Amino acid sequence: MNSEDEEEESSDDHRSKRRKHAPILEEEKEDRISTLPDSIRLNILSPLSTKDAVTIGVLFKRWAYLWTSVPTLRFTHTNTGNSFDFATAMDDTLLLHRVPKPTKFSVLFVYNSEERRPRVDRWVRFATTAKVDRLSLRLSFRGCIPPLSYKFPQHLYANEFVSELDFRYCKIKPNGLVRWSSLKRLCIGYTALREDVLDKVLLGSPRLEFFRLHQCYKFNRLDIVSESLKERKCQIKSASALVEVRVDFEIRMEYEDEEHEEDHYKNCENVVRELFESLHQVKKLIVGRWCLKVLSIMSMKHLSSPVLNCKCLTMKTSMEKWDLPGIASLLQSSPYVETLVIDIIFSNHDLEVFFSWSNFLDVIS
Repeated sequence: MNSEDEEEESSDDHRSKRRKHAPILEEEKEDRISTLPDSIRLNILSPLSTKDAVTIGVLFKRWAYLWTSVPTLRFTHTNTGNSFDFATAMDDTLLLHRVPKPTKFSVLFVYNSEERRPRVDRWVRFATTAKVDRLSLRLSFRGCIPPLSYKFPQHLYANEFVSELDFRYCKIKPNGLVRWSSLKRLCIGYTALREDVLDKVLLGSPRLEFFRLHQCYKFNRLDIVSESLKERKCQIKSASALVEVRVDFEIRMEYEDEEHEEDHYKNCENVVRELFESLHQVKKLIVGRWCLKVLSIMSMKHLSSPVLNCKCLTMKTSMEKWDLPGIASLLQSSPYVETLVIDIIFSNHDLEVFFSWSNFLDVIS
């Protein structure tokens, strides 16, 4: 046998060995992932959509039905042509799901026919019965003119377990009181809101920390009076149609040590700056005491307040020493004011708040 034959035989042996070992290596890789504890594999599936999690269970035997124990449910439907198939598949999925209390239930669905309402009602009932912690119902009206809005079922207003609500194109019309005692985060988009409904929502959400309105309409006045709002972002989007806004809330002094005190005040400054920037077209503005104190801090740091176009300005203040820089800053940034109202209010609670802020202002002055 010549050298060329020996080389060719050696090459064939090498390819044969590689073919034999390749499936073993692939199987070993699959085994390494599939033999992980269920808790880890559930963490792998949790960020995925429910459809993707189910698909993995179909493709890999050792992952079969593991998706039924995933604590998050995410459904996405953007095609107007196969809504029946999507809704049927979603109903079947919910029947097989075994987690007694899912952490999140999210639905993105094309709602362009009233015939779809019973389906959505069923999904909302599932979320309520399962005591879902975070509920997201983002509807769209693709292909439907005028756009439709889904009317919330009355039982949803008595959900005392949900901590986060995010919805679009929904009608909010509670017949009685709103009881969202655990709600901390609320995002409403593309929704008609009457002023009395907004009052009910805020009164029925005593623990609300984050509140966002996006492309909402049918209200001319917005009062935000809440001691629980403390999220570091307070946003009002598309506020050009608002006529009157009352900004009267307080972010509580919550920090572990003095090293985090400066960070807390910076966060407060960001809240006020972003909020005032979104309200620059409002004609009638009522500013509470807490915002004035933040403006005082900004003024001492030579940070100006965003320019406002309001014609009627009301300031609620205790007229103490450290309120004055904030009042001056707000007046300088409101060149079009025709009516100025200074509402002087003072109480025992203000003494505690005043000393906390004045101590900080004494340091930076």
